Amino acid sequence: MKITPLFSALCAAVLLTVSSCETDDIKPQFSVKLSVSQPSITEAAGTANVIVTLNKVSSETVIAELVIQGTAAETNDFTISSKTITIPAGNLSSSVLITAIQDTIEEGNETIDISILAAQGAEITDAGIVSIILEDDDVAATAQFIINEVLYDPSNSLLDGDANADLVYSQDDDSFIEFYNPSSRPFDLVGYEIWDDTTSGSNQYTFPANSVIPSNGALVIFGGGNPTGNFGGAVVLTAVSGFNFNNSGEAIGIKDPNGAWTLIFNSDELSGNPNESYTRNPDITGNFEQHTANTTLLFSPGTKIDGSPF
Repeated sequence: MKITPLFSALCAAVLLTVSSCETDDIKPQFSVKLSVSQPSITEAAGTANVIVTLNKVSSETVIAELVIQGTAAETNDFTISSKTITIPAGNLSSSVLITAIQDTIEEGNETIDISILAAQGAEITDAGIVSIILEDDDVAATAQFIINEVLYDPSNSLLDGDANADLVYSQDDDSFIEFYNPSSRPFDLVGYEIWDDTTSGSNQYTFPANSVIPSNGALVIFGGGNPTGNFGGAVVLTAVSGFNFNNSGEAIGIKDPNGAWTLIFNSDELSGNPNESYTRNPDITGNFEQHTANTTLLFSPGTKIDGSPF
């Protein structure tokens, strides 16, 4: 067949059109994610870094524009060195500094909420908000702790469920709850209670005096057994008599010394028999997911999801 110039031009146009369509569907090569160096700062000139990180090093400069919201007021409660974060070519991340401003007003704890408005040279992979708690030192310290990981259904396959690492598998003893204190001040859980259900459950454990969660640290309490190892340096307690947690259909609750529900973990909203823990991802600020969703580990008591210390 003889190929005419007109036919060749039409073919080239078709190929160009197809190529352009395919290019539009390709995901951007570079993406950015936002994080903070610590989840809380004190009013007395406490500082935290707001960090933007690339998924990989770029040969071009990447610029991210920040949005600052929350109950804390800029210039009155804190300052930020810049609302633009520039990652120079060849670098993986960059940051700006938030500094708290001291005052004598009894405002209570406030939040600084940060998100990325726009990014030049990269895609925004996580449009969520990261928060920093600004602690008011003009009022008494309040409870600052969260549930970060829960194992209510350990695997019963050999020692896969041996979360307390005592080389003995026990459904009740190897169950655990991991707490984290995002505050810059230690918090004593004395008088707080762990209940196996908020509606028809019973008190499984009452924290004694000196059950202290360190500042920006973790405390993990097992149902029983003889926990072996340092568990990332976290405070480790045992309930002695074991946790009577069901595999589903209950909401594990934490009561304060006055009898009010402070924290609730609803296992019924998650899968019934995971044979592994549920953990926040990212740690501290993320939503709960099954532990193996992003790691090969079945649990990580006292440590972050990847096994590193808090």
